[in-house]
Amino acid sequence: MKPKISTAITHLVAAGFAASAVLLTQTIALAAAPADEAAIRNAHSLYLQKKYVPSAEAYEVLIRSSAPSSRLYYYAAAANKAAGRLPRAKQLCLYITTNFASSPEAVYAQKLFTEDAPSAAAASSSSPSGLPAHLKGKSIDELMQTEEGRQALKNAVSSTGTAGGSMPSATSTTSSKTTTIHAGSRPRDLVFAASQIAGDGPDGITPYVRYPDAGLECSMAALALLPRGQELLAGSIRRPGTDETYIVRFPNSARDYIITAASMEKYRMKDKALWASLIHSAVRESTAMSLEAGLSLLTGTHADKILANNTTEQAVSQFISEAIKKQHPVVCLSVESPPAPELVEGFAGYTITEFDAATGMITLRNPHGPNSRRFRLEDDPQHKRFEQLNNGYFKMHVALFIKNFKEVARAPI
Repeated sequence: MKPKISTAITHLVAAGFAASAVLLTQTIALAAAPADEAAIRNAHSLYLQKKYVPSAEAYEVLIRSSAPSSRLYYYAAAANKAAGRLPRAKQLCLYITTNFASSPEAVYAQKLFTEDAPSAAAASSSSPSGLPAHLKGKSIDELMQTEEGRQALKNAVSSTGTAGGSMPSATSTTSSKTTTIHAGSRPRDLVFAASQIAGDGPDGITPYVRYPDAGLECSMAALALLPRGQELLAGSIRRPGTDETYIVRFPNSARDYIITAASMEKYRMKDKALWASLIHSAVRESTAMSLEAGLSLLTGTHADKILANNTTEQAVSQFISEAIKKQHPVVCLSVESPPAPELVEGFAGYTITEFDAATGMITLRNPHGPNSRRFRLEDDPQHKRFEQLNNGYFKMHVALFIKNFKEVARAPI
């Protein structure tokens, strides 16, 4: 490693990156196609300057352009947490603990969000014994989503069976919630793992403005940002055979949508992530989505909605706050003609990701991500009412929110 990188890492530890102190004193050694060292130094430098949002953005670019590395994913998670992007930070931590379960970073990732980390007893009870070390601690649902996991589970079942042990149920789950995605044999032909959805996040979705489905893409993004939502998206897609024919069945729905390459070409669905193209194509064979209808379709639950511009700041704050605390997806629809000064697109769906009750600031994301229009509130230099962030994110005070948005919807998952 070049001396400059070692120096940057030493300073980063001194700056208070305590959870990764041991990790950051080690050499950054990435897999094939390593990340650009200058880019790493830049990301570290931004973090040292407490420019957490730019630092998180720099790490996001690195993890998208470099070979998979548990360390880079961890750096990105920590930077996102410092930037206040907790859903994204939790996504990355989940990706690490799922795909790099035996790495030191998996331990550090759990420490970033100790309140979400499962107990050792719970972890041991949710997965069978006799598994390889790097698969231990995963639930049966997680094991069933990969070929390696299914084979390891089969071997573990065989060994426990000959010893008089009990055979684990293929429908077991670590969640207390029950949906149709866990029923019967459906997990056996699932195509995507929740960790893959988490890795792509909302950036895997390409908005299609020619289709006025205000409640779809912002709802897809909302689910892609939440662990339970990632499970629902992954569980909606399966491939029964060996060809490129997929079946999309939304949660708690009896209808199957047969999606092929021809289907995706017909609807011109070319999202960055295949799972997003499949979801998009299935919806195109359904109906246009209102704000709450899109959320209900994707979650399989009834979405609640309030009229933001016809109620109080307190009511809107409570409605959003409850959804955020419970990690339920929450989305909103802007008014047709936003008031001056213009801060949002007219009649557009947005994902709500955070709410700060102390400041009254709501964090939102435009589905267009880095291609979103940027806005600025000229008479607010301290960003107490509006702050434009990167990748489609921005913060808006609830007092401005009720003037710019007409509807807010949320759904239990």
